[in-house]
Amino acid sequence: MDNRHLNINNKATKQWARKLMRGHGGAGFLLLTGGFTLAAAAGFLPLLLDFASVQAMAALPVPLSPAETLGFNTAQVAAAFLLAMLAALLCAPLRLGREAWYFGGADARKRSWARVLFWLQPRWAFKATRFVLALRLRKLLWAALYFTPGGFLLGGTLWQANLGEIDLALFLAAAGGGTVLLAIGLGFYAATVQRYALVLPILAKQPRCKLRNALRLSAARTNGRCAALLRYQLSFLPWYLLCLLIIPLPFAAPYLIQARACRHAELLQGGL
Repeated sequence: MDNRHLNINNKATKQWARKLMRGHGGAGFLLLTGGFTLAAAAGFLPLLLDFASVQAMAALPVPLSPAETLGFNTAQVAAAFLLAMLAALLCAPLRLGREAWYFGGADARKRSWARVLFWLQPRWAFKATRFVLALRLRKLLWAALYFTPGGFLLGGTLWQANLGEIDLALFLAAAGGGTVLLAIGLGFYAATVQRYALVLPILAKQPRCKLRNALRLSAARTNGRCAALLRYQLSFLPWYLLCLLIIPLPFAAPYLIQARACRHAELLQGGL
């Protein structure tokens, strides 16, 4: 596919997204605001854990025995894990509900709050959480693969410089090399993870779909199109810059998310 055809297709997709958002901007804004508020609330959970840890430490006799120290540290780790799972259970179902609402419009289905509430039911909330965590784990592994070389080189260079064991020319060369490796890794990472772009839309469309099937279908539909999908997403950078300077992001975000959902619907329908 030549670039000219791709640009025309991108323009048509964006026009389609604008059309779909007519009369639905308020609902889309409310849905995004609810998700942001819930994510912010989940972000305060670690602060509550720190506060509880300080209070518990103050109530314990000092000094602690080795066994008590080990038990306290173990309890902290367990509590942190439980809070992370709680945060995921709070945020992931609403994330799927939002996906179902936006993707439903792009998939020529009637928009309804029932699509959002469906994913808040316990059974489907746990499935949404499992899918979201599985995707994050896979993306984390890809990040480790692509960022480790540059991270080691740059981190080692800064560590040596802090010890004063490296001259300026070598420092600049190594730091520059590490930065370049990180930039290259970022490019490869951003393109690679596009293979997972359709997993949540697939689940939103077919709630009974299994994870491995969603992963396979997403990889098949994005095969050879990951770079194009990334370029499409990067084409919205001017919008984000305008949000920083002029337009508040919450008012522009519904259109941006809808435009992404429209491209996902095109890919699942076998277009492009």
